[in-house]
Amino acid sequence: MQADNPMTANVTVFLSGVGGDRHFTVENEGAAPARNVELKIESEGDKNAPVLESELDKKFPIAELASGEQRSVQAIITTGTGIHFNAYVVWQNPDGSHREVKTRLTP
Repeated sequence: MQADNPMTANVTVFLSGVGGDRHFTVENEGAAPARNVELKIESEGDKNAPVLESELDKKFPIAELASGEQRSVQAIITTGTGIHFNAYVVWQNPDGSHREVKTRLTP
């Protein structure tokens, strides 16, 4: 995890909700806003994507994600998607630096 630097954002991704109402949620846990936040979700192996690309395209990129702010997109988890996902979050800090974080998620 990134140190709590007042000039940087720290964007994480996790699965939220229960049962059939699951979401991939991004949250800025850093002190600074994150800009141009992008999210990509992939199933491991040859499984179907657990999110509709059209939904991702509607909600991402996020122009600015303030400190403590969350945004989410509906997860579609079925036997065809498998149960292990790789989530990639990319953003820009206020100082212009870019950061990418990969997270492995399992419902």
